[in-house]
Amino acid sequence: MSNSVWNSVIVAFVLTAAFADVRWRKIPRALTLTAFVAGLAVHWARGDFWSAAATALLGFAISLSLFSLGAIGGGDLKLITALGAMLGFGAWAFAMQITILAAVAMALVQIIRRRVFVQTLRNVLTIIRTWFTSGFRAHPVINVQNASLVRSPFAVAAAVGTLCALFR
Repeated sequence: MSNSVWNSVIVAFVLTAAFADVRWRKIPRALTLTAFVAGLAVHWARGDFWSAAATALLGFAISLSLFSLGAIGGGDLKLITALGAMLGFGAWAFAMQITILAAVAMALVQIIRRRVFVQTLRNVLTIIRTWFTSGFRAHPVINVQNASLVRSPFAVAAAVGTLCALFR
């Protein structure tokens, strides 16, 4: 499969994931599983399967730790893992750097728009205090599952990062 065709598949994947995350606040498991398998298959055909598999495993390990802290949801975890399989290490690492910056920018816009800057700082301090007193685990209230808190669709940030990685 040519690079331009594969890049088109990746673009379609991240845009579909972003749309689903905005529309339904969920990234379909079938979408991420298909992307994961396709990524490994394409890298198998290209002879760099182990690099893609290792990148997917690294993405899974990092995102699992964020998931266990309540910072991201399960769909985000699967999205990060699938992108590792699809992009390989170099492009994935660059995409994740841009994704983090985009996610921070989106969160700041939401915080300013909703005028909850002081409350957000209090929440961050509460989480850190909880880590020191109760261990490194998700806060029972201040986490991604709490719909009353400021949340942004992570797949949008991942789409921005992925597009930057593909077209740099």
